[in-house]
Amino acid sequence: MVPTEPDDVVAFGPFRLYGEHRRLFCGAEEVQLGGRAMEMLVTLARKKGELVYKEELYNAAWPGIFVHEANLKVTIASLRRALREYTPTEDYIRTFVGRGYRLTDQVITGEIPKIADLPVVANTRFPELATVIGRDAEIAELRARIAANRLTTIVGPGGIGKTTVAVATVQLLEDEEGDLITFIDFSRVAGEEFVIPSVAAALGISSGSQDRLDAISSILARRKTLLLLDTCEHVLNAVAHLCDVIVANTSDVRILATSRQALRAKREEVFWLAPLEVPPPDHIHTAEQVLRYSAPQLLVERASEKGKYKTEDGDASAVAEICRRLDGSPLAIELISSRLGSRSAADVLEELDDRFATLVGRDQEGPLRQQTLLATMQWSYALLTKSEAAVLRAISIFMGTFDMDEVVCIVVHHGLDPTVVFDAIAGLRAKSMLSVEQMSGGMRYRLLDSTRAFAGNLLEAAGELTAVSQAHARLVLDIFTRANADQARLPTRQWHIAYASRADDLRRAIGWALFLRADPLLGMQLVASGLPLWHELSLSEEARSNCEQALVEFDRTGCRDTTLKLKLVVGLAAVSSYISANAEKAIKIFETAIQLSRQIGDSRAECQALGALARYRLLPGHQTEARKTLRELKGLAMRSNNRAAQWEHEHLCTEWEIIRCEYRPAIARLEKLRLELQNTADGTVSRFDLDPRIRTDTILAALYWLGSRRPGTGLNRVQAAAREALEARHGWTLIYCYTHGVLFVLCECQEHALAREYAALLKDTIFRHGMPAWIPVASCYIEALDALSGVRKDPDGLMSAFDGLRTGLKQIGRHVYYALLIRALYANGHMDEGVRILDYLFEVGPQRSMVPELLRLRAVKERSVGRDEEALSTLRRSLTVAEENGAWAWQIRCATDLAALLRDRLQIDEAKSVLEPVYGQFIDGFDTPDLQRARNLMTELQDLGRLPGS
Repeated sequence: MVPTEPDDVVAFGPFRLYGEHRRLFCGAEEVQLGGRAMEMLVTLARKKGELVYKEELYNAAWPGIFVHEANLKVTIASLRRALREYTPTEDYIRTFVGRGYRLTDQVITGEIPKIADLPVVANTRFPELATVIGRDAEIAELRARIAANRLTTIVGPGGIGKTTVAVATVQLLEDEEGDLITFIDFSRVAGEEFVIPSVAAALGISSGSQDRLDAISSILARRKTLLLLDTCEHVLNAVAHLCDVIVANTSDVRILATSRQALRAKREEVFWLAPLEVPPPDHIHTAEQVLRYSAPQLLVERASEKGKYKTEDGDASAVAEICRRLDGSPLAIELISSRLGSRSAADVLEELDDRFATLVGRDQEGPLRQQTLLATMQWSYALLTKSEAAVLRAISIFMGTFDMDEVVCIVVHHGLDPTVVFDAIAGLRAKSMLSVEQMSGGMRYRLLDSTRAFAGNLLEAAGELTAVSQAHARLVLDIFTRANADQARLPTRQWHIAYASRADDLRRAIGWALFLRADPLLGMQLVASGLPLWHELSLSEEARSNCEQALVEFDRTGCRDTTLKLKLVVGLAAVSSYISANAEKAIKIFETAIQLSRQIGDSRAECQALGALARYRLLPGHQTEARKTLRELKGLAMRSNNRAAQWEHEHLCTEWEIIRCEYRPAIARLEKLRLELQNTADGTVSRFDLDPRIRTDTILAALYWLGSRRPGTGLNRVQAAAREALEARHGWTLIYCYTHGVLFVLCECQEHALAREYAALLKDTIFRHGMPAWIPVASCYIEALDALSGVRKDPDGLMSAFDGLRTGLKQIGRHVYYALLIRALYANGHMDEGVRILDYLFEVGPQRSMVPELLRLRAVKERSVGRDEEALSTLRRSLTVAEENGAWAWQIRCATDLAALLRDRLQIDEAKSVLEPVYGQFIDGFDTPDLQRARNLMTELQDLGRLPGS
């Protein structure tokens, strides 16, 4: 076979590694790895399938440097974590304890992971660690503490290395024990009121969720996971309360916190982190003797990384004294290390003593080590050039990572030449005031947490906060303007990787410009530009609140930019079809969006507004108005060649046909659409509202089960669609598919265990994306499945779910949910409660598609009280309606019940004449419960027919 890839390309699973260029791809998407993780992967790939000994990996990642084994394990854990973001159930790196690792292909099992095995959030990035020095004993002890306690807090002064030890420890736990870790950084939290929102955001919970603490507990309750809460000292009470609630309401969640003070939570175990070891005073040391202690090890290691520094015996005592003078504080040592590149250790010690004598005196407040760290930072800041200091202050505005071009944009008020900014960043990096992350597309930078807080105070004190906030907001607007353009050309996941991490910077910019009214027009523009991000992250409530506030400012300021207003109104309309309980208000929003788009001539916006209006009217079954809107949508989509809108039209027409029980044309329509979507390149299948491929597959699967003679095809396809929806990481798509097809088919086919996993996932997703109107549906499935699985026997939960559906939004009132509740009540002997729901449905008028099943359930009750004649009549009506509707699933179920009743009346031939023709029409699915029951009954009827006198 002729190779199709260069010699240096190694493939494993869905990944391709280009070793020479140090680039890793999964399909068309580039996987982001740190520098050392990449070197290890290249080394493993060169001997793919063979054992790579630890020594080879040390030499690849730390050439010429001795490091402890913990660093190797942490880096391997980081590499595994990056790969699992793309293949959560696979592991391509095999461990040989005490020897090394090997890279291998993993056969895909195709098993669906249980909810307890799924990540709490799709992608939680840890801070990238430098080499961890001198903390082996602490890491080992901390692992034992975490194993024995639900809540552990690492306590120590600032700069002592709490975050480093915590991250190194949990990465080892994740790699060796399979724990799922969520990292939550509180260093940027301004006050205690923001603790719960920050945790919610880290877990992917919408900022608009009504009770975010309840949502947090609900999401964590069914998972084995570990939360790492970093930098808690300024929000102690709120974090302690959060930990108490989580520990009380979950069983498999462990928490590791870092703080300068103990939380004083109820079940807290405190782990005091000591400084690094320093040599004893009043001794003359050799270089070998000094480097037996961890503090000098760190100082010399960092200095050698930056300036090829090497300790000589003559420097040893000065190095030891520097470490003692810095109290063994790792951060202070990091800051000082850059000075050893250009000066002797004795000179640095003399500078340090002079500076500390000025900065740390008797009048300073706070513990000595905190004074030492602050003095070290002030000293380091004083040594910066004017341009380095200006850049440091400005970059404290960033909430996450940033690149060089972005730095240039936010220091524009200083009038610095880009080359000066470049040199300033290089200087800050050399002086350990910046951390660097190697990402696809180049290097990105991040401020250390303590440095960001220090520089942020300086920014405000210098009177530069307004200018930098303005520049930052305009930069964010440029980024998301580009994001809008990229959405049409980039695959969904690739777009998500590029822009989802910018959400915090977008929120900061909107908060300053719009909510503080610092620049209302810029704030409105930011909201409009952020709509694709909120849509991609399914943050419907955040989109709604921001759009509404922007429209208030639009009117208040008398803005006349109708194009901007259109974007805001269409953004509001897009989410209103799912979360609006006020029908009159929602319709007005849709109509305003349509009028504005026609006034401006924006066909794309008009298609979005028409689609939202049609969907809103279809959900509660307003067919006449919806059909008119659909005709308008089709005409406009065809004239403007808007393929996404054309697909949306086809989906909505399918829903209209399903409401009318026109299953065959609906299946034909979706099969045609499915073929078109399969032949369309990934990058061009953008979401009009939901993922079109997954939406098509889900509804088609449900239709095959309900409205065709191939229920087996329906069950198989819906299981595949369920996995696709989970992997798509798009909340609205998952909620739609699970509520409109996946759980329906799984419940009807009695796949209760699998359905329970997906129902729990549904509830989590609803909480995360702030769509509480859909909670009644999730509760319905959860309560019904618990009842059908024997977990709960009482009717209270089921009746509570009924009340929730009955009083909820009309858009979610599908009668299939009520039928499930009735069956669950019947299964546990609560016939009267089930009949109460039945009576309610027939009183309000049952949806046409559900009439056969509801009649059948009425007959079950009639038989239970000995009214067989009435049951016979009811079942015949049920069968007739099922035949008229083309609902094969209800038809075989009704026919079986009717045949069973006739059998009990000893009308064997009539029973066979009812059941056999229906059963004989089916093509597959003979192992599904309904067809199995029918087959068993036919066998019984045949046996009875052979009896004498039958």
